[in-house]
Amino acid sequence: MIGYERLRIYFLARRQFNVPGRPFVPGTSYRDIIALYECDAILRDACFGAVGQFEILLRNSISEAVSQAYGSHPYLNSAAFKDPASHISAIKSLSDVYERTHDARAKHYRNTYGDPYLPAIWTLKEFLTFGRSSNLYKCLSGPLRTAVAADFGVPSDEVFESWIACLVDLRNICAHHDRLFNRKLQKQPKTLTSASIPTAPKPKLKAILECLDHAMTARGASVGIVARVGRIIAAHPQMQPAEAGY
Repeated sequence: MIGYERLRIYFLARRQFNVPGRPFVPGTSYRDIIALYECDAILRDACFGAVGQFEILLRNSISEAVSQAYGSHPYLNSAAFKDPASHISAIKSLSDVYERTHDARAKHYRNTYGDPYLPAIWTLKEFLTFGRSSNLYKCLSGPLRTAVAADFGVPSDEVFESWIACLVDLRNICAHHDRLFNRKLQKQPKTLTSASIPTAPKPKLKAILECLDHAMTARGASVGIVARVGRIIAAHPQMQPAEAGY
């Protein structure tokens, strides 16, 4: 059962507000509204899956970069971080994640080892949410941020950081079953000028997905999400491309 408030935005999109009485566009049926809603749900699922793959690769890349430079417990070395405040922030965040998780690997470490307090980065990174990974990335030193960004084909850590922020927002929209339909995304990706990405208008979904495709392809895990979402829209003629951010 779908509540009225959930469907309201889709109904409103088919009303003629410049006509007295605000009638529906001629030919609009209830089934058309449901088709819009269902297409939006399919779009969310596709985007959520693609962003999820990026999230895993981002955690891996951070772990690889910091462990290669500073060993198994890089959070003990202040040189791995941008400044003292960032070091403290990262330690607090990682400790909070470790203390809250019920993962068997964390329990094993707690019961087996006492020093260092936190497990190795390649274990600890498995407990990070996307938001925590994003914050950890921002706390790292410049060379480490650059190394991680380069893994995803982005030579600028500032550009890559903006892409991560957009993808975290997109992930949260999808995870909480919010709408992508007729949405102007708040966070916008910075342009990677060397590759002219994104090409789509930045408040639009397609712009973020172009960035995601570039990053995943550079990492060797192409997902083709721009084309996949395009096919979903084409298969649902009730959804206008512009309404899906295309």
